[in-house]
Amino acid sequence: MSEYDDINREKILRELVTDCFIAHQPEIIIRLLTQLEDEYIEIAKLATMGEYKATWTHRQALDYITYET
Repeated sequence: MSEYDDINREKILRELVTDCFIAHQPEIIIRLLTQLEDEYIEIAKLATMGEYKATWTHRQALDYITYET
């Protein structure tokens, strides 16, 4: 992904968040964050062969994937 893509993606996300607040719709952001967290946990569990714990930091998950699997 290029730097331009990162900047464009950030701009789109910023507009989404701003629009949600202007429209008094924070539940959209909450739903998206909850979905993102659920998907992260699912991937972390798959990558760690089910050993992932919700208390792990991202670094702990990466270390486990790197050194234990």
